[in-house]
Amino acid sequence: MKIKSPSLTNFLFLSLSVGCILLLLFSDRGFISLWKLKKEKLEIQQEINSLRQQIVSLEKEAEKLKFDEKYVETIAREKFMMVAPGEKVFKVE
Repeated sequence: MKIKSPSLTNFLFLSLSVGCILLLLFSDRGFISLWKLKKEKLEIQQEINSLRQQIVSLEKEAEKLKFDEKYVETIAREKFMMVAPGEKVFKVE
């Protein structure tokens, strides 16, 4: 039986170790992919929170438009340049 030289054994061990490390880092389920997925999840969660805040704001706006006549009047005057009956509009240049 012939014994392998230590340098060949060391080379094989080193190659196997480097291969395993590369797999752990760069494979589809490696650390880099995991890091990217966590980053993407965080961004999506932030977007969800932002959209939830927008929903709450729009629901409050809808409530005001349904029940607050002063608010509706203010919106009509500011956005649509409407005036109440009997009011006169003066344009100043």
